[in-house]
Amino acid sequence: MSNDLVVSGGMVVRPDGADLADIVISDGKIVDIVPPGSGRGERFLDARDRIVLPGGVDAHVHFLIGFMGQKSVYDFYSGTIAALRGGTTTVIDFALQRHGHSLLDGLKHRRVQADRHVTTDYALHVIATDINESTLAELPTLLEAGVSSFKAYMVYEKERLKVDDGPLYDLMRAMGKHGMLLGLHAENASMIDTAVAHCLARGEVAPRYHALSRSPISETEAVSRALLLAADAGSPVHIFHLSSGPGLDLIAAAQARGQRAYAETCTHYLALTDEAYQRPDAHLYVMSPPLRSAEHQDRLWQGIASGQIAAVTSDDASYSAAAKELGSASFSTTANGVPGVEHRLPLLYTLGVQTGRITLAQMAEVWSSGPARLFGLAPNKGRIAVGSDADLVILDPQTRRRMDPSCNYGAIGYTPYEGLELAGWPTMTLRRGNIAVDEGNFLGKAGDGKFLHRTTMKTDSR
Repeated sequence: MSNDLVVSGGMVVRPDGADLADIVISDGKIVDIVPPGSGRGERFLDARDRIVLPGGVDAHVHFLIGFMGQKSVYDFYSGTIAALRGGTTTVIDFALQRHGHSLLDGLKHRRVQADRHVTTDYALHVIATDINESTLAELPTLLEAGVSSFKAYMVYEKERLKVDDGPLYDLMRAMGKHGMLLGLHAENASMIDTAVAHCLARGEVAPRYHALSRSPISETEAVSRALLLAADAGSPVHIFHLSSGPGLDLIAAAQARGQRAYAETCTHYLALTDEAYQRPDAHLYVMSPPLRSAEHQDRLWQGIASGQIAAVTSDDASYSAAAKELGSASFSTTANGVPGVEHRLPLLYTLGVQTGRITLAQMAEVWSSGPARLFGLAPNKGRIAVGSDADLVILDPQTRRRMDPSCNYGAIGYTPYEGLELAGWPTMTLRRGNIAVDEGNFLGKAGDGKFLHRTTMKTDSR
């Protein structure tokens, strides 16, 4: 059988570095990687003067959601198009278990919402909210259904999301027995609720009080508690959207003593600081955890360079500028979250690679390879290697664009990265060997993506 496609002459980024090569593709898979100019196939894509990366794995997105009375702009169709435009070929969203219902009910409901609409490949973390003997007994069935990771909240009690320490410990022990990975939104609920109440009683409702009421210690304490519980339970643990330097120090110390402890951070924590809360439009920057100081940001970049951080995600929550404005009378009523699924790559490239903070290989690790291994998507996803899916993004290192609302796919109406001049924009995205986006133009259709049945994590396979 002849080869379908050759991506020719690009700077191909692999775990051991980057060099010029041709990538030969057949039937949606990478079948060879050969010196530039030697690939043979029916069609050729000229990648000269371009950088070729594995398609992005964004392991933390929120499409088709409602929170704090607002709904996201992105559903599973528009959100996955935005992802592809940004070079991301695989996303992991969330399936919510509602109180009184099974974990499997949440998974089935979310797949009905997503399967016919996704344009990227996708997977789901199950959000556990109601932990008991019946739901814990579902874990083997969920693993057979392709779910190998859960999320639990240590906050949001009034939203009925918070899991107390006792049930959380039970969940950790059960997941550890099955080799599954529990991810946590780690903040101290009591500290935050008390601080918020004090702020509101004093009439301190501006966006900066969102950050002040969710101080770094509230995250650091919760990370510490999570690590202690997970170590005793014999369970691996992952911290979602880590924002604080001291929290990362705890995770690094746990890793050094051999604990299976992992963390991600998000592009907004790497690009923005809490100075955003002094802006006239500061309500647009309300997210949880909040933005931190430059000192915390520097530590996060160090964590990427050292390998202490496994992934950089977007935590995309595409509430429009109008939706954020509706709750802006108080930080306590402003919808939490910012968009970002489309802009991970230029942010990482410009602020990381071009500044010398990280190498191309380190960028590829947190952009794709690390989350693919951590969440059981390897070896098909997350790497440019023979036998892997031909998920590729071709990056232009030269063109620079200044961020404004028009950079978004869809009617979001703002970007938190307003005014930043970014390079490293994707010019083409291939999903399983098919051109899904060319120069920003989506060429696929709803349902082109598929649900990925994940295994337990492969943290040692590179």
